[in-house]
Amino acid sequence: MHASWKCPQCGLVNFASDPSCKRCGAPPQLQAQPAPATVGIVLEDGYVMPPPPMTGGIWREQSTLVMTKDATLPDRCVKCDAPANGFRLRRQLSWHHPALFLVLFVAWLIYFILAMALRKRATVYLGLCHEHYQRRRNFLAVGFAVLSLTFVSVPLAFAWEYPAVGVLALFGFLASIIWLAFAARVVTVKKIDDRFVWLTGVNENYLARFPSVPQ
Repeated sequence: MHASWKCPQCGLVNFASDPSCKRCGAPPQLQAQPAPATVGIVLEDGYVMPPPPMTGGIWREQSTLVMTKDATLPDRCVKCDAPANGFRLRRQLSWHHPALFLVLFVAWLIYFILAMALRKRATVYLGLCHEHYQRRRNFLAVGFAVLSLTFVSVPLAFAWEYPAVGVLALFGFLASIIWLAFAARVVTVKKIDDRFVWLTGVNENYLARFPSVPQ
């Protein structure tokens, strides 16, 4: 069994003969304290599940993060690169070719059927620090509050013969739906195929720890 040391920066286990980390280049002498015990993945509902094995690869392509579907992202916030302390936001991502949006001009139903049939899906666990987690919760809370208020206001306004208020509430209802769509999004899916996932909206320092996509 070979002697080894764990990188204090990215957590990769290297051979004792390695002068620096093979992933991020950090020297072994930086590990002044023993590495903390591996924590499980903490989901939004508080359930703790063991971390999946790091069997996939992660790269960067300019401002885009490229990963295999079975890769495990570092225990860092994808928005600011702060420690995530084991917290993971489980996201079911999907993507379809942008050309399908042209079908919207023909028929909503055809678009919906094609989008459901042709979309690619992936489940990723995004690290989030406490600050960005709370900010996301606050934005969602505001969105749901406006959505509920305007949902009730629209029929009441027209029933009481206040059409101007009803139209204003209707616009507020549509705006709250758009707000919730943006508030719930942590990263943007650029593309998904049968094996890889392309993500944008990731912090630059977070991306810098990964090697470039091999040609």
